[in-house]
Amino acid sequence: MINLNSVIQRDTKNLLTSEVGDEMVMMDLEGGNYISLNKVGRVIWEQIEQPVKVEALISYLTSRFNIDKDTCTTDTLAYLQDMLDQKAITAK
Repeated sequence: MINLNSVIQRDTKNLLTSEVGDEMVMMDLEGGNYISLNKVGRVIWEQIEQPVKVEALISYLTSRFNIDKDTCTTDTLAYLQDMLDQKAITAK
């Protein structure tokens, strides 16, 4: 389960990625799943190229986008958990 103290990073070993305008699409080559990232999802993806603590990621997102910290925290944790479940990221 991902929390504010988790350290996350992309896990691209089984992903084929492509940019489509402001969005990004990914295909899980192992499971055949298709993942579409909107503008915010793409920003998150760019930020987790290297390991990053979730708390720091949320701070970055709240400074970049017009969103309050509570909403950002709730939405980001849910999003990251979904990405972990799809094996697109790793978490420690």
